[in-house]
Amino acid sequence: MREWKREGYAVVEVALDGDLHEFEVMQNGEVVATITPETIEDMEQIVTDLDNGEDVNGWEDGMGNTISI
Repeated sequence: MREWKREGYAVVEVALDGDLHEFEVMQNGEVVATITPETIEDMEQIVTDLDNGEDVNGWEDGMGNTISI
């Protein structure tokens, strides 16, 4: 699984259901948010965005909550 480091936090890819993965937002060693994509396509878009250096602050977590880092 992959990990993306940002200033003050990291995003860690974790297994969810078969090929579908979710993303844990880690701050100070604790999970502060989990991004749960609905589809493989959503997951691939998240990976692309993270690979391009995007910050998850302000993203929705897939459960209707906004991530605030």
